[in-house]
Amino acid sequence: MESRSDKKAKTSRKKKQKIGKLHKSYDAYLLELIEVTQEKWNQHKNIARKSFGYNTETEYELKKAEAKYFYLFREARHRNITNSPK
Repeated sequence: MESRSDKKAKTSRKKKQKIGKLHKSYDAYLLELIEVTQEKWNQHKNIARKSFGYNTETEYELKKAEAKYFYLFREARHRNITNSPK
């Protein structure tokens, strides 16, 4: 017969395994989102560089894309996620 502490330990392990799987899937999503955001940021940089004169909307989009990219980058660093080849 199992004691209550044994049952709690088993359910705790199951929860940790489930949380671990969720973290891995969100980490993979975060890495993919970082790549997409970096591409958008580079596109906006190229548009701003090639444009004639100063356009406030282009500058706004560039700054917004840059802020998104660095926010996601900091989040990945905070989570200790690396983009290592598999």
